[in-house]
Amino acid sequence: MKIKENIYTADSSEEDLSFEEIISQNQEKIINLIYGMTGDYYLSQDLTQETFLKAFQSRHTFSGKSKFSTWLYRIAVNVTVDHQRKSCVRKEMATEKTNSNFSKVDTSPEPDGACQKNATRNIIFSSIAELPEQQKEVFVLREINGCSTKEVSEILGCSVELVKWRLHKARLSLRKTLNGKNQFKNLGTISLNRFGLE
Repeated sequence: MKIKENIYTADSSEEDLSFEEIISQNQEKIINLIYGMTGDYYLSQDLTQETFLKAFQSRHTFSGKSKFSTWLYRIAVNVTVDHQRKSCVRKEMATEKTNSNFSKVDTSPEPDGACQKNATRNIIFSSIAELPEQQKEVFVLREINGCSTKEVSEILGCSVELVKWRLHKARLSLRKTLNGKNQFKNLGTISLNRFGLE
């Protein structure tokens, strides 16, 4: 069934978008946000669907005072936190699964570039998922999804100064974690964003 209803965004320069278009424009960002918070890519896909379902069901509550993406991110964060509260063991299972997947790729004699990038991306997101809850929310929104510091503060309902502090702590922790992983010894410089590894 095609969704006809349009939703107006806070940015007056944007045209009205159908809900299908909103899903298309934000799906990868929401998946990366939840992936960074959980370390489980398949779970992030399920929770992304739940996020859009909740957004559609409560679309009439969107006031237009902020960007629609800001409102959507807030729903995604809430959906993920609610899930983690109900099932704490999923995080450990996701980490084990990620490490297992990496081992399979790493043991092949000459893994191609795509497999190597995918394995590296899994390790990075697994490491992000090990960060304290508040730090990983800030890190994924700011560094991977490219939200401004002000937008992150609006999404998480905290001050800009607190966002900057949590981001600083997250960067230090993540750097320390990744430096301790042998898989990154010869990687050189990498860039991780919503499109993957570069």
